[in-house]
Amino acid sequence: MSNAQLEAAFRSALVELEQEKPSKAGELNSATRSKSQMRAFLNELAWSDKQLETFKEVLEEMLNERREAAKKQEQVQTYKAKLINLAKDLDMSYQELLVTMVDLDSRR
Repeated sequence: MSNAQLEAAFRSALVELEQEKPSKAGELNSATRSKSQMRAFLNELAWSDKQLETFKEVLEEMLNERREAAKKQEQVQTYKAKLINLAKDLDMSYQELLVTMVDLDSRR
């Protein structure tokens, strides 16, 4: 084997070893999905009650922001679907309908 082949084989073996390592109990990763796993992770952080309260507040804010963003996205999708259906009813293309709407709005 040449040096390059040995080096490639060695790197490959290192990558495989790294992938086989079990993750630490307190490590947050994509496998940390259950309540008990999340609880174990948070317990290992050893946060004070004040830090946990702050975390809770930030988490609630983030969840509300995500819910609002999802709601807005759903409303946009619904509006687009209504415009597409209207364009079909008027036997127009979607683009023609948008241009017409912009023209009508600019006349106001």
